[in-house]
Amino acid sequence: MTGRRHPWHRTRALFRSLPGHVRIACVAGAAALVLFGSGAWWLFQHVRADAYRTAENRALELSVQLAAQAAAGKEDLTDPLYSWPVIQVDRAGRTITAAGGAQDLADLAALLPAPPGLPPDRATGTPQRGTVHVGAVDERDRDRFHRPDGTLKPPPSGNTTAQQKALLAHRQAHVLAHRTMTVFATPVHTPAKSCHLPTETDGSCRSTVYVLTSPYATEQAAAPLRTPLTAGVPLAALLVAALAWATARRSLRPVEAIRQEVAAITDTSLDRRVPVPDAHDPVRRLALTTNATLDRLEISVERQRRFVADASHELRSPVAALRYELETALAHPDTIDPHQTLQDALAATRRVHTLTEDLLLLARPDRPAAHSLVDLAGLTSELVHEYRHRGHPVSLRSGPGQAPVRGNGAQLHRLLRNLLDNAVRHAHTAVVLDITTNGQSHTVTIHNDGTPLSPDEYERVFERFARLDEARARDAGGSGLGLAIARDIAERHHGALTAHSDHPRPGTTFTLTLPASPDTTP
Repeated sequence: MTGRRHPWHRTRALFRSLPGHVRIACVAGAAALVLFGSGAWWLFQHVRADAYRTAENRALELSVQLAAQAAAGKEDLTDPLYSWPVIQVDRAGRTITAAGGAQDLADLAALLPAPPGLPPDRATGTPQRGTVHVGAVDERDRDRFHRPDGTLKPPPSGNTTAQQKALLAHRQAHVLAHRTMTVFATPVHTPAKSCHLPTETDGSCRSTVYVLTSPYATEQAAAPLRTPLTAGVPLAALLVAALAWATARRSLRPVEAIRQEVAAITDTSLDRRVPVPDAHDPVRRLALTTNATLDRLEISVERQRRFVADASHELRSPVAALRYELETALAHPDTIDPHQTLQDALAATRRVHTLTEDLLLLARPDRPAAHSLVDLAGLTSELVHEYRHRGHPVSLRSGPGQAPVRGNGAQLHRLLRNLLDNAVRHAHTAVVLDITTNGQSHTVTIHNDGTPLSPDEYERVFERFARLDEARARDAGGSGLGLAIARDIAERHHGALTAHSDHPRPGTTFTLTLPASPDTTP
């Protein structure tokens, strides 16, 4: 059974496949239907409850009035205003009078609650509230009130008043049948002179007047609300859904414009930007973020194009030199020095190899450096010793015993070597290194006393294939990637590499700052 999906999952998948503005409209419509439906139900029930309380108050007042009439000996007890169901039962269980449909209900007298006690020396007692579940209609005279098909006859218009009243009472009995209603029972004592069916030895009558709360008032009060609420709630929910659909579609229109513009952008049209809406909302932030991303992408692509062009240009010279040496050797084998030719070819090949390695290093993704513990002070001392051994005027002026950092030892070695190679290449007489620490970071400064940089060259020197003057000849200088590689390594180690020429001594100073490791031993 794993291949079959539950209907709820299918419904959810179908809902998710709908467009966004349609989903918003469905959710808004459903929420409005629940909200308006709950409000309509509360209003309907509130009106019904209020009408029922009013009806109970009316039944209480009517029970007092009819009980007073019964105590005076009146036999025909009826509601003069609304013809509510009324029944009078004496202590012997006989029905004295009934009206308002109560006379046509089967065994109503036996279903009523027990009569309350009558206080002494009083003609009527206090009405007592109770409930009664009315039974079926007495249909012993069915043909008188029903058509042959079983439906009730309409009230007659040309017959006698008694016939009309009987038919109306029977119709009221059908409305009352099988309902639970509130009933007010009032005990009555009728004196002997006014009593027609005595129940007491002195010739007086004791009976109970029951007034049933009519459902007509409640239904008539709530009936006008039923149709408007039943039809109005779905229409209101549908209107809310339509408004939500239109609003969502209008709100998503800038998103569609952004999508179309992004879809039209290619590598040859990276200068295009998406429209920014005026409203300060998430769509505006999306447009601004998209344009910022396109700015970075354009800069990156342009930098990549310049990088490819510069790399091709740099590779052209050693490859052309190598080709010239080989072609000359093949064309004039008797006029060349084979050993010198091979040395020149090897030099050109080494330069191509060095340049290729540098290009591959710069082309690697910006992955975080390894987290080995490296002693920056020890690494610097080793390089200073090596350069001194090779006859370069490099000296270490000051430094702590240890400067632990987290990173890749080989990359940090490459970084310092590139800085020293650049300093040695441009120094007139000396290169001086300093190492300082403040507990949070370690700083290495490398100063050469060569030609100082101008302020606009502080950043240009870190560009790929940057050469700032004719003194830095192509053959005597490096590949033009050393400082770019050094800054790239520094940034991968969460550090910084800068250049400036405001040192007290003439020349240029490169400053490397790396975060210190909490460990004290490498």
